[in-house]
Amino acid sequence: MEEGADGTPRRSGAARASVTGHVPSPKPAVGKAAAPAAGKGGEQTTTMVHSDEGAELQKVERPDERVVTEIVGCLKMKNSMLAMGACERVKKIARVYPMEVANSAIMDQLTDILKDGPATALAGNVMQALSVMALNPEGRQKVCLAGASLPLIHFIRAADLARPNLDRAVTLLMNLAADTSNRRSIREQGGVEALVEVLKVAPISEPLMEHALGALHNIALLDAKAKGRALDAGILGPLVRITTAKGLPEADMCAVRGRMILTELLKMPETEERLTEVAAEMGVRL
Repeated sequence: MEEGADGTPRRSGAARASVTGHVPSPKPAVGKAAAPAAGKGGEQTTTMVHSDEGAELQKVERPDERVVTEIVGCLKMKNSMLAMGACERVKKIARVYPMEVANSAIMDQLTDILKDGPATALAGNVMQALSVMALNPEGRQKVCLAGASLPLIHFIRAADLARPNLDRAVTLLMNLAADTSNRRSIREQGGVEALVEVLKVAPISEPLMEHALGALHNIALLDAKAKGRALDAGILGPLVRITTAKGLPEADMCAVRGRMILTELLKMPETEERLTEVAAEMGVRL
């Protein structure tokens, strides 16, 4: 038996919900998440990638065997400037040839760098390169299959605002969660709980909170198991804090996403009662 999109068992061969991510133009705004894009059946997911200013996409080299060998050799020297330069090279190539990069030995080296420690400057560049690949539907699956999601989730769950690359890690997880099969693996690896921990400490209306909400929305939109995990992890407290914050514009993306997630959670049994209790504990009137 497979799991359906809502996290419940179903027979093989049943129709699958499709996912449509939003692919930005070649020069998207730095640090901005794309608005949710509607997929078939009304499903919406969000993706985002940081831009490389001045990248001349028309002149990007195809990653043939020679190029892959050069890049892999440099990436293996993880504490060198050569590795940083190779990673910058990968970021540019991945914009034009995401699947060629994802199917090459470069992917293994990028994943190894994440496993060695996501808080380094090199790992931050790796996350940006993988975010580019994750804008491609097949690329998202390749990144997860390579094992990149688990070190990201462990890093995110620490919710240490003082450590670099936290927002980049959350952004990459948001991009990966635009895929149905990825969402299941991210859920089972503890991705929901990790993102809720971020919501508990992230400042309201900062990019980190916006991206964490976007990632949670992608994972839990049609997944009852993910919604249950979010509730058990304590998501209602952060959602109350977000949706009752004073002075936020109506169109603030954190407020918008917070309301969207809360609306979905209220479809779950007993959520309304739990929400009332949490609000009372926080001294907030809904």
